Amino acid sequence: MFVSKRRAYRMQRDEIEGIAGRFAKNGFNLKDVFKELIASPFYRADGLAAKTKHPRRRIELNDLGLAHLLSPEQLERKIEAIFGKPWGKLQQQMAILYGGIDSKEITVRIADPSGAMGAIQRIMANDVACKNVAPDFSLPAAKRRLFPHIEFNVLPGTSKKADQQIRRGIVHLHELLLGRFDTIDSAEVHRTFDLFEGIVKEAKARKGIEKTESYFCQTQRDKTPRDPDPDYTIRAWRGVVTYLLRQQEFLYE
Repeated sequence: MFVSKRRAYRMQRDEIEGIAGRFAKNGFNLKDVFKELIASPFYRADGLAAKTKHPRRRIELNDLGLAHLLSPEQLERKIEAIFGKPWGKLQQQMAILYGGIDSKEITVRIADPSGAMGAIQRIMANDVACKNVAPDFSLPAAKRRLFPHIEFNVLPGTSKKADQQIRRGIVHLHELLLGRFDTIDSAEVHRTFDLFEGIVKEAKARKGIEKTESYFCQTQRDKTPRDPDPDYTIRAWRGVVTYLLRQQEFLYE
């Protein structure tokens, strides 16, 4: 670990020394330093094209690039871009609590997450998943944003084909929600698959589970009967989407 961290330090140090040299050569113009830093690979890095399987290489690249918590406005725009409609609550009563400003009494944004912001993230994830999962399944596959490659009645563990379909659905969600291009057999896809499978298995083992989606999360509130969910798969997919919406890759840029 020390060797990897030292190598990363040396690469950053070499970049800083190069910028310092050009700073002196150009007459000590501070604007040149800002330009050089912003244009440097350490600042501009946005993910890696190649996989970093070796743990030493991951250590070297651990601090590459920058990340910041999305503002209330940015998070609402991101939700709208993905789901087709904003959440809405970060434009109203929760905006200030989530680090927003009103340009009057509050003019400085909160950079570090607070307990209240963490609670809002949980509420957002639950609410957005609730409002979008069942309605997405109710559409023809070609018109779905979340589940174009999977039907809600595909059960984990019933066949290899079914598991592969579910994993492809997870790969799509990872790309759509997290901007991550995982392979179907990656560790992250396996982790999400285990979550989906675990929810379905737990529901099957319990007695008295409702065979329909929750009233608050169904396609239409006044619809009778509610969305059928005999195997608890719609609610399991809702759990998956909730889990992904709480990931750093969704909440940070």
